Amino acid sequence: MLRYVLQYKFSLLLALVIALLSLAPSSRLPDSALYSIPYIDKIAHCIMYGSLGFVALMENRCSRQCIVNHLIIIFGIFLASTLIEILQATVVPSRAAEWSDLLANSLGLLAAYLVFRLFGGLWIFRFLKS
Repeated sequence: MLRYVLQYKFSLLLALVIALLSLAPSSRLPDSALYSIPYIDKIAHCIMYGSLGFVALMENRCSRQCIVNHLIIIFGIFLASTLIEILQATVVPSRAAEWSDLLANSLGLLAAYLVFRLFGGLWIFRFLKS
């Protein structure tokens, strides 16, 4: 178990930050002019889950040819995002679950997989495999 925690340390940290941001009551989030940008919420979902997916794929330490492992990771992150949406609808009173959030999460994960397949072998991402 500790081996997996150490192997996926950046992914777990990023997942924790995403979960905390997603489950925080909206009244506790700071006001910003960014909220006036159309679809900023969906863009944020896409970026957050895309980043998480890419980092998790890089930390997998499996070659870029391990498609089954990669799809399991992507599907696991999607299931976690679904759970967070359900918790938003049931536990956090000032938040709501939206199908469009799940769609944005899925698009972010798809983009992460494509970027990983195209650029995952670059030396600049080597630190994620340590």
